[in-house]
Amino acid sequence: MNISKTTTCALLACALPALAHAQEAAAPAWTQTGNVALLSDYVFRGVTQTQGKPTVQATLDFGHASGAYLGVFGSGVSHAAYNNGNGSEIDLYGGYRHALDQQSNIDAGVVTYWYPGAEYRAGGQTIKYHTQDVKLGWNHGAFNVYGWLTVSRRWFGYAVDPYSGGVSSTRGSTYFEANWNPELAPGLVLNLHAGTQRVRKLGVYNFVDVKAGVTKTWDNWALSAAAIYNDGKVRDGAVPLWIFFDADGTGKKVVGKRLQASLTRSF
Repeated sequence: MNISKTTTCALLACALPALAHAQEAAAPAWTQTGNVALLSDYVFRGVTQTQGKPTVQATLDFGHASGAYLGVFGSGVSHAAYNNGNGSEIDLYGGYRHALDQQSNIDAGVVTYWYPGAEYRAGGQTIKYHTQDVKLGWNHGAFNVYGWLTVSRRWFGYAVDPYSGGVSSTRGSTYFEANWNPELAPGLVLNLHAGTQRVRKLGVYNFVDVKAGVTKTWDNWALSAAAIYNDGKVRDGAVPLWIFFDADGTGKKVVGKRLQASLTRSF
């Protein structure tokens, strides 16, 4: 009986590491996450995309053990922001994160913003809103900095000089941002953001945007509230700048001070 027990223990001692190794090897290379959110206002870089009205968004992410990732994002947008479109935005994105240490990584990627059907005519040309940006960022704990460069011909449909009416390419527009999201208490996160947009050849649309807010999480839910400010110039005399017009000719300013709330369910 003693020999039998000793042999059994020895076999288990050999089998357990092998079993653990097999379970580790069986771990999926790709992981999937996603969320659905209800927002009081869709604000992108300090500019409302929904004329201050609520909308629903959804995100689906796929991440690889190597650091590669890709995903898709969808949201409602206003027809005033994206003329002749179907009122939706679909973004496809992908990239690679390279770990520097346990706290830091470098993130490089590309994002394509697509607005189905959205376009307008100017200077004998059809101007589309579709935009493609490349990005490079550094993440360290709760802090990160990112730079974005527009490589498509247009930056979100901006092509017309509001004074001369001339049409030009806005490829090469840039956006730089810094974000800090420290945990104030278990499940409570502070959200701070500052960014600056430079629109190539149409500098009148340049702006700085800032945001301060908090996010409370529990289980798979997150509730956020934030105050946002964008210093973009609404108009220059009689020339409208950061004003989006509806089909009936009424316009609303889309920059300035704004409050935003959201409820998100992750899965």
